[in-house]
Amino acid sequence: MPRARSRLFTHAAAHFAVDFSCFFALWLSAFRTEAAPLMILLYNTLAFALQAPLGALCDRLDDARPLTVLGCGLVAWGVLACAFPLLSVLLLGLGNALFHVGGAVTSLRHCPGDAFSAGTYVAPGALGVAFGTLCGKGIFHCSLFFPVLLLLACIGFIWCCGAGAPRACTAFRISSPMEHLGAGAVMLCLFSIGVRSFAGFTVTTLSGAAAFVLLGAGASFLGKFLGGVVAQKIPWRVVSLLGVGIGGLMMAFFPASYATYAGVLLFNLAMPLTLCAVMAAMPENMGLGFGLTTLALFLGSAPLYALPDGYKASVPLMLATTLGAAFMLFFALRETRTQPQKAELRLNE
Repeated sequence: MPRARSRLFTHAAAHFAVDFSCFFALWLSAFRTEAAPLMILLYNTLAFALQAPLGALCDRLDDARPLTVLGCGLVAWGVLACAFPLLSVLLLGLGNALFHVGGAVTSLRHCPGDAFSAGTYVAPGALGVAFGTLCGKGIFHCSLFFPVLLLLACIGFIWCCGAGAPRACTAFRISSPMEHLGAGAVMLCLFSIGVRSFAGFTVTTLSGAAAFVLLGAGASFLGKFLGGVVAQKIPWRVVSLLGVGIGGLMMAFFPASYATYAGVLLFNLAMPLTLCAVMAAMPENMGLGFGLTTLALFLGSAPLYALPDGYKASVPLMLATTLGAAFMLFFALRETRTQPQKAELRLNE
């Protein structure tokens, strides 16, 4: 178990490093060009939509570290290729997708029902995006070689932490209260992820200062991390209903205020729960399950490409989307409490 915990925190730190490097390079180069909207679409398509097929590939591997390490390496090359925006975006998007799904399989395959582990893995990404954006825009000074060295260090730590549980090895799996979910409940979870993605991108927040960027990232980070913590004590459907519902109300009725960030925190409590639910419902294809959640994120934000720049959702639309997502999760996340199985094998632990 100590080895598994070290592996989890190593991949969580690498998640920060990868997202930091991607957005540092994107804002330093591709997002400053006249083709910025197309670059954003291309990057998001590669980084999010591509994770589903890559996850299916990871499900066929006992050791996903080569893909994870390759992802970090491609991101490092993407940073160094900033002088060539299109090449940089291709490397960053593919590298991001490879790392995220490979890291998820390596660090979460033995515990698909552990919301704490899921929240710990995904939460640092929000901070990485924020700091990378601020450094890429020149608000914070950062050398071009800093993210490259950071990624090289992550590659070394990832490899030294071990491969994690092999595929289809039930001896490593912690029983999940969501293993019984059927296809309908999984679809509800994925649809709610898409709805929350749209609402999250269209919420009106304070702007104009680096502090507000960091405040939003901090709220997202804490929400995802705390969601995994409180889910150990409170039924998942209750956490989702209250978190997404109350958070959505706060974002709708208190736009561009500090209360909005409290709403963002609550809104993100459900993130590790839906991730766990989908992965646990697909025990033989957890990489694909992880990839489907990121595909839902991408599809949820897709309507924004047809809307005016800077579009912000109206109060009725925010209420409809957030409350709809809350009730979808309430009906989907019906738990069956089971005792964790004792691992018969301790390989890689």
